Amino acid sequence: MPEKRESYKKSDIRMALINALRSREMTRKDIREFLSEEYKARGKVPANCYNYDNYKVCERTVKRAIEYIKKQYGKQLDINYEYGTYKLDLYDFPDTVDDTEIQALDVAIQRANNNLHVRHLLENLKSKLTSRLYKKIENMENRQRATRRINEIDQKINSDYAFVGPHPIIDFDPEIKNKLDSAIYNQHEVNFKYRGKDGKLKDVHMRPLGIMYSPTNVYLIANAFLGANPIHYILSNITDLVETDTRFEPDNNFSIKEYANSMFGTYNDGKVYDIEWLIRDPDAIKAAEKYKFHTTQNFVPHDDGSVSVTMRTGGLRAISLYLTQWGGNIIPIKPKELIDEYRALLTRCLDSISTKPEKKKK
Repeated sequence: MPEKRESYKKSDIRMALINALRSREMTRKDIREFLSEEYKARGKVPANCYNYDNYKVCERTVKRAIEYIKKQYGKQLDINYEYGTYKLDLYDFPDTVDDTEIQALDVAIQRANNNLHVRHLLENLKSKLTSRLYKKIENMENRQRATRRINEIDQKINSDYAFVGPHPIIDFDPEIKNKLDSAIYNQHEVNFKYRGKDGKLKDVHMRPLGIMYSPTNVYLIANAFLGANPIHYILSNITDLVETDTRFEPDNNFSIKEYANSMFGTYNDGKVYDIEWLIRDPDAIKAAEKYKFHTTQNFVPHDDGSVSVTMRTGGLRAISLYLTQWGGNIIPIKPKELIDEYRALLTRCLDSISTKPEKKKK
């Protein structure tokens, strides 16, 4: 004969129901049937229940179970009154997340404001984390203290601002990115249309290798066959992308991270050089020492107080464009190709300035 009086609070059936509510939504009928099965498996039924022989629990037991969980977990018990369902979210994953980390995430969102897709994803993540953190606070503290604490966190998050100067807006079809993610994961070739510099659309068939982000664009890195040089495609210029069923052989020697580290910026001229710059001005040296120019950089001091910056990378055009920002305080030393590219860039800049004053229009 089953044991009739079993305290609900002290039984392991309580934990079984909690785990069930964490994994799925349940109606009161679902909870009643679940408890009946659990009591039957243990040969126990709570007091004052009907159909004692078949272990069928009554509505009162369901009510007591729900009230107990609400008392223990508060707003973490999500009640959908429209559909009459219950779901328990204990938020195990963000338990260690604090306001300082959310503040850092908010700064990252501000710095990513030129990339609309990434900004949108980060904003969703921030919303989920703050929502769960606030529910946790509301559940642990009284209403007045919880409101004050939440206001303090809001104020802290909004107290940091990341200034971002002039920049292009990076926007692309997120569905294109989703299809590329799938093709890269499955190692499937893709077909798409690409709008080149001439504005014309061309049909492209490629093997997608990875996605590379820069301050000015997001690129698909792909090649036509195993071992071929990678080609850069701007995501916003890709349309009508289709993931095919054709699987390509992976290149185990290729790494999108190592590939990106072989360039200065995102322009790839297909070669890697031993680069050396010279800095003589003391103020420029102090400023340069605070910069991360490249992952392979090395600072070499000289007896006369000057400093050389060495690195191994490609992208001479990107390097030349960057050096102009230093107003001549960083001098390219080698290779000769870099010096030639830098001189040509400065010459083009000078030639673009008219030596004759423009006539005023009447």
